[in-house]
Amino acid sequence: MYKSIIRPWLFRIDAEKIHNQIITMLHVYRHLPPVKGLIRSAYRPKAAPFQWQNLTFGNRVGLSAGFDKEASCFDELSDLGFGFLEVGTVTPEKVAGNPSPRIFRLPQDHALVSRTGFNNPGKAAVLENLKRKRNGKYILGVNINSNHPADEALAVAEVTDLYDTFSTYADYYTINWGSIAPEILGTILTALTDEKQHVRKPVLLKLPADIPLEKLDGIINFACQHHVSGFIATGPTQDRSLLIHSSQSEITQVGAGGISGLPVIHKSVEVVKYLSAHAPKDMLIIGAGGVMTPLEAHNMLKAGAHLVQIYSAFIYEGPGIVKRIAEALPSQQK
Repeated sequence: MYKSIIRPWLFRIDAEKIHNQIITMLHVYRHLPPVKGLIRSAYRPKAAPFQWQNLTFGNRVGLSAGFDKEASCFDELSDLGFGFLEVGTVTPEKVAGNPSPRIFRLPQDHALVSRTGFNNPGKAAVLENLKRKRNGKYILGVNINSNHPADEALAVAEVTDLYDTFSTYADYYTINWGSIAPEILGTILTALTDEKQHVRKPVLLKLPADIPLEKLDGIINFACQHHVSGFIATGPTQDRSLLIHSSQSEITQVGAGGISGLPVIHKSVEVVKYLSAHAPKDMLIIGAGGVMTPLEAHNMLKAGAHLVQIYSAFIYEGPGIVKRIAEALPSQQK
């Protein structure tokens, strides 16, 4: 019903506008206990948990950062069956982001194009929202960044402060590779090593889809040197040649932005495969980018991922996709 009736109606509305309306609906849903009970019962997957270090993921399917930038509805989203959720990206101060429209759909390619620009309400608002976390119900990640990524002193101070501020609620942290210069990121991670002596929360690096494979050895060595706990592979791509079903006029009309969704899957799988073969075996690998159905999720695990994250699949396949993927994946640990 979602793909035949609901999705065509939703796709008539601007992508970001309908996204905001869905978040508003989730805020209303929060106050409807009988409905919440029905949703949890209907969408809860029959899937085995996954254990990594001291974290127990309810199942192998998570929600990528970017959907709940403000950390305002992750608890409601968890009712749809996610084993883990990631909020953000969060910066210390509010970021308005790029002008709208800034999120677009390319349905023929099952893709989204986004140029939001790290829009988020800032540390104070997100911290207040994180207080709604239900401990033990799901794993919660927070994607963090600096308002001053080119200023080493400010970037170190800001990211370490976010790490410390959210430590009561975050089960792990993510930093996007490429959003901060490697030399500054190295200093940040060195500082976080000191913070982790007290807080001990894992830090993951999220890699872009366009990262050349020949650069991965250097990134793996960087991650080992700075005590990074794992990788998320991958984020969006800028490669327009992957949009093989949309017309050139559609692509031109959409304009600049990162492409997520099905076109990214081959790049993501190749990066996951390389990481699995060359990174230390105790590092967590989360396959993201192009996971739309159980087929892509299986390919991610076959390539070496321990878990998968979705975002575009949620838009194109509907909320039932979480349960479908979770129940289709093998239960044995890697």
